[in-house]
Amino acid sequence: MGSLARRSLRTLLLGSVLCTGPLLAITAVAVNGRDLLYDFKGGLYDAGVAILHGHSPYLPGFLARQAAIMHAGGSAIGELAAHPFSVPVYPAVANVLIVPLSLAPLWLAGLMFTIASIAAMVAGLHLLGVRDRRCLVLVALSWPLLNGLFLGAVGPFLVLGAGVAWRWRDRLWPPALAIASIVAIKIFPWTLGVWLLVTRRFRALACAVVACVAITFGAWAMIGFDGLARYPQMLSDMSYVQEGRALSVVGLLVGAGVSAGPASIVALALALALLAVAWRLRRGPDGDRRAFGLAIIAALTGTPIVWEHYMVLLFVPIALVSPRLSRLWLVPVLTPILVMYSTWVVPNGAGAQAYTSDGLRWTLATLAAEAIVAVFLVSTPQWRAARVADLRRRVWQRPARSRADLAI
Repeated sequence: MGSLARRSLRTLLLGSVLCTGPLLAITAVAVNGRDLLYDFKGGLYDAGVAILHGHSPYLPGFLARQAAIMHAGGSAIGELAAHPFSVPVYPAVANVLIVPLSLAPLWLAGLMFTIASIAAMVAGLHLLGVRDRRCLVLVALSWPLLNGLFLGAVGPFLVLGAGVAWRWRDRLWPPALAIASIVAIKIFPWTLGVWLLVTRRFRALACAVVACVAITFGAWAMIGFDGLARYPQMLSDMSYVQEGRALSVVGLLVGAGVSAGPASIVALALALALLAVAWRLRRGPDGDRRAFGLAIIAALTGTPIVWEHYMVLLFVPIALVSPRLSRLWLVPVLTPILVMYSTWVVPNGAGAQAYTSDGLRWTLATLAAEAIVAVFLVSTPQWRAARVADLRRRVWQRPARSRADLAI
């Protein structure tokens, strides 16, 4: 085994250990809590069990009733943070893939899923070029990753797919299959397909589209197409019920009183604007890397539902901009601290409809984190250094000018 391979193996092992430590601490505290692996059980494991018993994994009637309650002016389950729910809403691909784990008891299936999630996160960062162990430490301590591991979310697997697409971006099938897989599992990373388009990888895009269609309909066929006709409406009902408290552009606008339709249009317009910037930057210095990162942020911007654990995807553009430790890696780590100390921005008692003051703080902090990373993607180090120097000059010169004015 070569020295490079040995270093890579040591990095992967270290990252796994660093991620496992905080996870075990959280598990030890919350092992009897009802929220441990909450999303995994309700959104994936139960779907796999239903498929094993020959039933449809979906509950469109439940979501339709909750949406109807909201349309009638009532308070639906899931509309408020105090009354959450988790039901299978993943596309059929995710439900079929989880069936083997559903053969095991929940605790064992959850343990295997968690270990696989940790490995996927470390491998994804490795494929994105991260070799600095300090970066892995910060990722291991970040709330988006810990929250996702606690709930049993699929975010680390999306990071792995993005890493595969980036590492082998100059080939045909690896990026096509990687992007097709994560879109078939979660839908909202469709913006990576646009990245293939704007970077003129037309053959890879065509292969990704064909592969995504084949994977999706193949999975639906395996469950007898149960729920396929009602799936779009089910997703619409799910968004309607929960987007008012989601940490997204749509959630912020809905919480401010904007109706869901115009809010979704604004979010989509912002996502398309980011993709347009990616198209403009593609031929510039390091344009491929910057366009890929913007496509990830566009995915988070355009989707109506964003939770804390979705923000593990923010590590993808951060790794592309700075594969070694820098202040940018602190953005996802410090976001919860910013939320805790942002009462001067959103005082206690603020909020509208389904939003609480904490929800508003989380949303503003999440959008601010996305904006910071986007600025790093579209700007050059020289431009940022000039802006920081200008800001420092203004801050330090202002007292001197004030004293001079007083003297006059």
